[in-house]
Amino acid sequence: MNVNQEIHQIACQLAAENKTPSVALIKSKLSSKIPLAGIIKGLQYWQSNPEPQEFTASIDKQPPADKGFVTVAEMELAIKNAISPLVAEIALLKRQLK
Repeated sequence: MNVNQEIHQIACQLAAENKTPSVALIKSKLSSKIPLAGIIKGLQYWQSNPEPQEFTASIDKQPPADKGFVTVAEMELAIKNAISPLVAEIALLKRQLK
């Protein structure tokens, strides 16, 4: 769960307890220290979307192929293709130096 999700969840819990979510109340319930600006941003987001939301871990999901994401193998191949001309040029320069 990221910081904004945690802030949203805390604000929803406070609202369910008939308490008005505030920066101080949210800060007191956070699991880790968050800069004040981050808490304010999260509270403002909750104020515009006060309904409880179901957050899922994005790590478990595979990114859609049509969004331009590349796999590790594709990235390694792209790096190899980008480096191979440099490797060849270095070999040529070494031969010229000898």
